Amino acid sequence: MLRKKIFIIIIGIFLGIILISLIPTSSENPDLYNNTDIIYPHNASSLEGAENILITKIERDAELNGYGLVNYVDLIKIKNMNSNPITSIYIGIPISHTEDLIFFKATGRDEDTLLVERESLVMNDFEMIAIYFDSPLLPQQSKEIRFVQTYKDMLIYEKTVGSPQQITFNGYVFPILPYYSKGTIKATYEIPPKSTVISYTEGGVEDPTEDIITYLVNSLDPFLENLVQNPKAIIDIKISNSDLTKTEIDELTREIYISPWGIIKVKEEYLIKNKGAIEIDELQFEIPGPAKEVSVFDDLGEILGVEIDPETNYTHLKYKDLSIDLSENRVTIDPNSKFRFSIQYFLPFEKYFTLNWFQESIKIDVLTSRTEFLGRDHTFKLIIEGCFTLDYVSEPPDAIEHSQNAIILVYEAEYVSPLESRIIQFTFTINFFDIILRPVAFILLIILLSSAFVLLIKSKKVEAGVGVISRELIPVNEIREFCSLYEERNALTFEIRKAEEDVKRKKIIKKKYKNILDKNSKKIEEIEKEIPPFKKIVREVNATFENIIKKLEVLEAERLSVKDSLNLLEARYKRGRLPSKAAYINLSDNFMRRRKKIDGSIEKNIRSLRSYLL
Repeated sequence: MLRKKIFIIIIGIFLGIILISLIPTSSENPDLYNNTDIIYPHNASSLEGAENILITKIERDAELNGYGLVNYVDLIKIKNMNSNPITSIYIGIPISHTEDLIFFKATGRDEDTLLVERESLVMNDFEMIAIYFDSPLLPQQSKEIRFVQTYKDMLIYEKTVGSPQQITFNGYVFPILPYYSKGTIKATYEIPPKSTVISYTEGGVEDPTEDIITYLVNSLDPFLENLVQNPKAIIDIKISNSDLTKTEIDELTREIYISPWGIIKVKEEYLIKNKGAIEIDELQFEIPGPAKEVSVFDDLGEILGVEIDPETNYTHLKYKDLSIDLSENRVTIDPNSKFRFSIQYFLPFEKYFTLNWFQESIKIDVLTSRTEFLGRDHTFKLIIEGCFTLDYVSEPPDAIEHSQNAIILVYEAEYVSPLESRIIQFTFTINFFDIILRPVAFILLIILLSSAFVLLIKSKKVEAGVGVISRELIPVNEIREFCSLYEERNALTFEIRKAEEDVKRKKIIKKKYKNILDKNSKKIEEIEKEIPPFKKIVREVNATFENIIKKLEVLEAERLSVKDSLNLLEARYKRGRLPSKAAYINLSDNFMRRRKKIDGSIEKNIRSLRSYLL
């Protein structure tokens, strides 16, 4: 009786730990699993009827941030004077600055994101950008949109011996629109703090108390034609500033370590370059408001002179300031010099996750920290510990890496604006035995099995000389049919791949490739409808057969993932997003080798199934 009581107590403790670990917990965001994808209209943009589109309000807020970037926030109100609805408008940017535009975004009145497309359309020496409304603008109705832009290399930094650093800006004072504008038209230019204005184009009004220069007009012709001969069209602002200079993040690697134990650790490695005309003795960043245990260090150790404002870890505060005084135990960054260091902090797990039994969902902005600098080469790594399977990712990663019991999602970006955000949501299944219970679970499991074995041996009376022989009936015909269908589908898939390679190498014409693709795709669809009943029968035979089916399903998912990765790689190469053709060929070969290995594993599992027919 005592042994039975001990056995029952051990079972109760074990089951209690399991139930406690599986209690569903909700984060502060109940809509985490909702589909928030926006469906945009894709009507072709046109200037037809542009003469009947009236701009009734333009408010431009421009910021010369002092670190080498110019940020525009344009509020534009459009009125449709046509007799038919319109779905989009154009906004122009000067051809001379198309390479300097690193970020743009349009939103509606309710902050809903609008589709923006660069259509390579040039008018009057301006590249036109199309902005699509969330709903058609009906006749005689008005709509407001907000268009945000960030430009690089529009501020010129100069310094002569014995004089302060001078910063010069040159650009169009108002947004460039192919429509007539009449009403409230205002442009406000914010200059860096602690700056002295040397000169600015006539027509502006300086407010020294707020460090702004304002320009006002009553009307604008399309493409600013009424200002072409007027110096107000293009403005020059020259200031002196001895505190800020052109600064860039040459490289940034941000690792976001996520553990189901309730840990989110962020480690950022920066390589800062001084591209300005004066030395840099202080760096300014914004880190998340709830960040705690913040540390700043480099290869030499801890960096002193770090101040955080406010010091308290406010969970409701989106950002707080972090400043680094390099003069305390480091040296200043001279022009054309670089400085490498790291920032590390922890974030509260409960603000970013949702738990649903064995599935955990995380929604996080990978641009966790912010700065006013231009970011050139960014790499973001989401390190997910205890990930058994990755079930969903809102944005496909540029690469996926594996490390022990963790999966790593790698994202890259070439130019990052301070105005950007990049929210990634992913769902994964927790590796229960490896993470949730860890050593305690294994110890209790061993005790449970040992106790059960002893009690069963002692409590069960076995008749001597009597043996029980169990025999499993194997459905031979169903296994044979399942293997045949699987092999036939694989053969058709390989034939499609070969045809794709042949048409790329011009061994066959596109018409023949299309015929092969259509014929094989139709056969594959028919086979995929026939496979599930046989798969179900094979799966239910015993655990061995079920494991083989599970392996096949995982391999098929991996093969689909490799296919998607190849398509994404080819698309990035065609758009010129890869550094070189050699990089494209190297990555493509890696994916090809991985696909070949997956194909071999699938064939091996099918042969294993067929071996049971013997």
